[in-house]
Amino acid sequence: KETTVKVAVMVKDNTSDKSGAIYVGSLDYTIGGEDVNADTSVVMTMGSTDYVVNNNIVTGDAAPYVDSNWRTMVPIRALAESFGAEVDFKDNVVTIVDGDTTIVMTIGETTYTVNGEEKTMDVAPEITNDRTYVPVRFVGEALGFKVTALSAADGTTASVVFQK
Repeated sequence: KETTVKVAVMVKDNTSDKSGAIYVGSLDYTIGGEDVNADTSVVMTMGSTDYVVNNNIVTGDAAPYVDSNWRTMVPIRALAESFGAEVDFKDNVVTIVDGDTTIVMTIGETTYTVNGEEKTMDVAPEITNDRTYVPVRFVGEALGFKVTALSAADGTTASVVFQK
């Protein structure tokens, strides 16, 4: 969130004529540009269609999973819409629009774009059980989220947390 902070400043004067004098003041700064998703968190658990969005349980119809390449795949529509983004799917192309960020991915291709800039991910989006799944870290980070995987006791990914 955009916030104004007051910073206390203290300067010690060590010149010979004012040795040790201390001058105190304060400065006001505005930090953290306004972001509609600030303070948003989404938690998705492997194998569960229930998600936690800002501490509220939302029931979806598709569950995240870990694929054969050990990549965490999430149902993109459920994730993106949970924080207000728009998702369009046409002719195997997924377009995600969140504010001034647009991500375009094609099913089966590892190349994608963020605001027209071409990038590459190591696993391509895919369709599983009539739902579009994407490798979570690439999309989450492209939208400005911090993506954190939480591990189960056996070391596998149990949940993924998205925070802004």
